[in-house]
Amino acid sequence: MSQERYIKFKSDFTNDNLDLKESLVLSYLASLTKKDYCFASNDHLSKTLSINDRTLYRIMNSLEEKELIKRVTKSTGRYGKDRRIYVNPTVKKSYHSK
Repeated sequence: MSQERYIKFKSDFTNDNLDLKESLVLSYLASLTKKDYCFASNDHLSKTLSINDRTLYRIMNSLEEKELIKRVTKSTGRYGKDRRIYVNPTVKKSYHSK
């Protein structure tokens, strides 16, 4: 049985600098950042948004180059890494405004 997911998409993020997939990823990341950052993994993002892993990687790099997101990764010792994705405050503000 497949599970349907509904994602709130903000059309404010569609402009000349972003394509549709970039807008979708940015909108979803903004929805996950209630505080300053989110912990969403690439696996979670690609499955939820139905985007190939490699495509998601390119989109995340593009969003970071455009300074719309910032990824910070810290080592947690032997057990892995902790990644935080910070969304640009202006993007977050426009997403959470009514």
